[in-house]
Amino acid sequence: MRLLPAALLAALLLAGCANAAPSPRPASTTASSATASSATASSATAASAPAASAPFYLGDYLEGGNTATPAVEVINGFTGQVEATIAAPHGAGSLSWARGRPVWGPCGAAPDDRTFLLCGASQYWELRLGDDGKPQSMTGPADIPVAARNTGNGGPEFAVSADRRLAADITGAGGIMVLSLVTGATRSWTIPSADGYPTGVSWAGDRYVAFGFVSQSADSDAGGVRVLDTSSTATAALAASRLVISNEGKLAGGITGVFNPVVTPDGSKVVAAAWTGFNVAELAEFSAQTGRLLAVLMPAAHMPGSGNPCQVLWTDLSGAHLIAYCGTGGVVNGTRFTPVNLHVPNTSGIDFNTAVVW
Repeated sequence: MRLLPAALLAALLLAGCANAAPSPRPASTTASSATASSATASSATAASAPAASAPFYLGDYLEGGNTATPAVEVINGFTGQVEATIAAPHGAGSLSWARGRPVWGPCGAAPDDRTFLLCGASQYWELRLGDDGKPQSMTGPADIPVAARNTGNGGPEFAVSADRRLAADITGAGGIMVLSLVTGATRSWTIPSADGYPTGVSWAGDRYVAFGFVSQSADSDAGGVRVLDTSSTATAALAASRLVISNEGKLAGGITGVFNPVVTPDGSKVVAAAWTGFNVAELAEFSAQTGRLLAVLMPAAHMPGSGNPCQVLWTDLSGAHLIAYCGTGGVVNGTRFTPVNLHVPNTSGIDFNTAVVW
């Protein structure tokens, strides 16, 4: 990928800032005393937790309705501070369903909380942030594989490996694809629609990809959380993966099934939302080797339609420190949950994946 000249990157940032109307979130360090006090208290709470070293997420921002140029904001999730606004570059491109408007949005993040992917219609850019959340560089563009492009139904939603060399995604055909961010080479594993479909992907190291699987075949034992070995010679995702947590029958702790799974980058644990009642779920931690329930990290909360997603937003490399939301937001250190007023968008979905890339 090519490095954008500093002048061009600066122009993109300035263009975004010029086009943006005043944000409902604090856009500068100047604020009312009440807002400043609230932000300080939130920051102080977050600063006591190691997860506060990963405060940044990317979110869509569109001013002027569907006719405006889209932009992406870099936001500090603990304070609500908008650190930068990046307008769509000239080469972002458009698609028929976008009605001529440029396609531009966050589409992936690495666990370091400093490396993000931004996607246009057919190409992606790699954004690098400094420790202050300000963009340092942006490389690109590089081609998005055709099977992973947004056809109007959402995506891509890339999971980037810890070494920032690989990205995994669910293809439009319902399979799983791994893309080399270095060479552009891809490899895919198929899932026939009659068998079911995958939901969400995450990396354990640079070899294993975890995904949720909803089984639609007579073999319901295949559903749950699966881990795919990308070195497998098999071309079918189910044959190349093993079932770690089964959604067939009751699990320990009265859990009837799991969703929104995330494997920790060290491959030791799977953290997932766990159903415990009708529209009620908690955030739980399982062994990635045996699927055994290890701990309940966040207490049960009502799920949509009450608008309370349940998922891990970010995990460090060991999985010992998490930023998560399950009816309320906060950080998890080990198995200790500390509530924090996270500044994330309201959503009535079961996850934040289309609104937040953390």
